[in-house]
Amino acid sequence: MCTFWFFSLLTGAAEEGIPDKVGVEVHLTKQERNALKKLECSMCKVLISEMHEEVARHSMTAKGAGSEEQVWETSNAMCLALLQKYELKLGEIPSLEKKADDDELAMAAAAQEGRQHEFMRAMLVLKMGCQQWLEDYGGDTSGFVYKSVKDGSQSPAGAAQEFCVRSRLCGKSKERKKKQEAKEKERLKKRMKMAEEAEKKEEEKRKEDPMSSLPEDSKFGIQRMLEMARDDPLHYMDEEAQERVHKARNDLRCSVCSTVLEEAFNAVAKRPKSLQSEHDVLTVMEGMCSGGPDLSIPNYFGVDPPPLAAVWTDRWRPKFDKKVGHYTLKPFGKGAKARQKWRKLSEEGKQKPLQSEENEQDMILTMTCKDILEPERFSESLFQHMASCEVASGCRAASAAANTVCRDSGGKPCRPESESEL
Repeated sequence: MCTFWFFSLLTGAAEEGIPDKVGVEVHLTKQERNALKKLECSMCKVLISEMHEEVARHSMTAKGAGSEEQVWETSNAMCLALLQKYELKLGEIPSLEKKADDDELAMAAAAQEGRQHEFMRAMLVLKMGCQQWLEDYGGDTSGFVYKSVKDGSQSPAGAAQEFCVRSRLCGKSKERKKKQEAKEKERLKKRMKMAEEAEKKEEEKRKEDPMSSLPEDSKFGIQRMLEMARDDPLHYMDEEAQERVHKARNDLRCSVCSTVLEEAFNAVAKRPKSLQSEHDVLTVMEGMCSGGPDLSIPNYFGVDPPPLAAVWTDRWRPKFDKKVGHYTLKPFGKGAKARQKWRKLSEEGKQKPLQSEENEQDMILTMTCKDILEPERFSESLFQHMASCEVASGCRAASAAANTVCRDSGGKPCRPESESEL
């Protein structure tokens, strides 16, 4: 009866310029949109409690297969029930109130006061608000109500309170959500500002880059040179320098091998026992030939500069013994303090380029390290000897591991006497 009256009322009102369908879309004013936003909590509680009562009244959860689908269909019909029982009041403080009179009396009273259009408009706005709410939350609503009624654990009002607070539409959760959204907007503004500043700095760097103004063919040529210098450090060295590096790499294999194992052992031994596993030893061993990126040289054309020499090269230098015509490894000696200062400056890329002799010595040690290093095999041997030396007096784990894994240029095991070269 009430549903028939409602459609009849809308049809009769068409002559007054009122839409003739309850489902018609109307353009909402800013005031109406704000009102619906403010009433999300009230609408949530009304819809959940009314739906809860309807499902319980008709024992929908006890009808076996398909009963949950029936609850879903009920959620789609809730907007009509909302219009029949509740009235939307659009004032300074919008509200959703139960109707005191039936629709015919309410409509008649509105007509006498000249508020017929306003009355109908409020009903259409409420219908649209209800539809929008179900679009946003309807998928969760039917499942929640079905479970709540089936369990029989709470009243309609209790179910409405739980769902609406949990959905952050009511209470402190809603206020917290608004604060979070405001903070997120503020963070977004800061991120955009930081991105703009970073872009400006990047643009300034590009302007300062002497390479940026070069012709494309020149850029390509320089890129190839940088790649060659990275992939083959000896390519641009003269023949005498290349011969020195080749000889030193052969002569120093055993010395560098035992030194790398000793340096790795010292680095691991400083750690707590819980950080001295074989994996921890491997992690240290894998970095023994590199001292990290050279921050003093820019990345040109996507080519990174060669890394710095390993930190242990600050303590050891290759020296050529003219008497025997052989390279040996000796402590750094003179210039060690300057080298330590250089290393400290390199952390921020503020170090100056090394002299050619020192740079050549670093190249010798780095290339020899790469020649001899087998991280997994070295780590396994060092770890095993660290464990065995814990119970044996006078045992040196690094020296024992060196005797096991180090090989000379001919592939033969290094003699223990080679340690005397150090």
